[in-house]
Amino acid sequence: MSASRLAPEWERQDAIVIVWPHPYSDWAPRLEQIEPVYLQICKYVGKHQAIILIAYNEAHALDIGNMLSAAGIGCENVSFASIPTNDTWIRDYGPVCTVSDHRKFLLDFQFDGWGQKYNWQLDNAVNANLVKNLRFKASYLCIDQVLEAGNIEINGQGELLCSRTCFERDGPQPDTEFTQLEKQLEHRLGCRKVHWLDQVQLAGDDTCGHVDTLARFCTNDIIAYSACQNPKDVNHEALGQLSMQLLEINKQGGNRFELVPLQMPDPIFLNGQQLPATYTNFLITNDCVLVPVFHDRQDDCTLKLMDELFPDREIVDIESGALIRQRGGLHCAAMQIPEGFIA
Repeated sequence: MSASRLAPEWERQDAIVIVWPHPYSDWAPRLEQIEPVYLQICKYVGKHQAIILIAYNEAHALDIGNMLSAAGIGCENVSFASIPTNDTWIRDYGPVCTVSDHRKFLLDFQFDGWGQKYNWQLDNAVNANLVKNLRFKASYLCIDQVLEAGNIEINGQGELLCSRTCFERDGPQPDTEFTQLEKQLEHRLGCRKVHWLDQVQLAGDDTCGHVDTLARFCTNDIIAYSACQNPKDVNHEALGQLSMQLLEINKQGGNRFELVPLQMPDPIFLNGQQLPATYTNFLITNDCVLVPVFHDRQDDCTLKLMDELFPDREIVDIESGALIRQRGGLHCAAMQIPEGFIA
């Protein structure tokens, strides 16, 4: 196995990186709805750890600081960086932090707007700008490969969950391509085993099936996954396939994983299209887990389950209707920096 290591999300973190919605993005007509959600995220994360908050420019940073103050949220744990962005989904273009042979690296994979569906050039330049704005105890390394961190989910034993479909946006790829890709992931991220999910995608998901909408490690041996009991939901068949694929992965691993279903909320629609609302898009921080809720009958059951899955962390529910209307979620909106990476 490679000497590289990508830490699971539940290990200690130096900071959470957040990109604040701004008028130059698709959030423009919905700022009044989305900014209170980001205030809630900052309120709970900032209690216990640092936040690196990316604003579009210095004037925007000043506005955000005023909003935080007006909401009674102190800025003592907030560091601002003024970097222009196309959108706010930092999970998919932010730095991937690894340790290799006792050296720390900020890996800057390429981002192309999920197959050039949206403007992406500014987002793809964020990491190079971020290292100029903040002091990191890590070497910056630009990687000539498209990879979104919303599609990599790792445990502490180097096992990676990953959606194959996201690498096939231009059409099916031969198995030899994925054998080479596995070697690259093993080299860059230090994983010893890649568990591929295939052809599973929620309705309305423009990422082509990111794993953080489908299945998440909660410990080395527990996987929480999206499930759907409603046969009338368009996601019912796909999530049935997900369940079968996870059972096969578990069988191959000696049946040591505990598979915990998180039942989907009732379908949410925008302009007649179903949105990819899911509870698996939760965010793990040092002392709490932020869980999306949707004013749904399934919310309370999910929160109780999450409390059982993360007994040492506070479970915080964040109303995520505004996030999902932009086809994103809590996990998509943040990126952790592991402990020891910030000077």
